Amino acid sequence: MNNTKQFINDRNEAFASLDKNKIIEYCKKYNIDIPENEEIFWAGVHKVVCNLYFSENTIITLDRYNNSYNWLKEHGYSPFIN
Repeated sequence: MNNTKQFINDRNEAFASLDKNKIIEYCKKYNIDIPENEEIFWAGVHKVVCNLYFSENTIITLDRYNNSYNWLKEHGYSPFIN
C-alpha cells in the first residue's frame, strides 16, 4: 500500500473509532499537532468525522455523522472545516 493510501486508511479508521487514544496515536504517527484543550480536540475530531461522511467510500455511518454534527452544534461549532 502506498503512503497516501495508508495515511487515508489510518485517518479514517482513527476518526471513525472516536477513540481518543487511537486518534492520538494517528496524530503522533503523522506528526499532526494535538490541541491541549480537550474541547478543541473533540471539536476537531467531530469536524473531521462530519467531513469524512461526505467523502467517497466513507466508513462514517449516518448515525456517527449525526452524533458528531449534534455535538458540534451543542458546543457552538460549525460542522464545516474552514
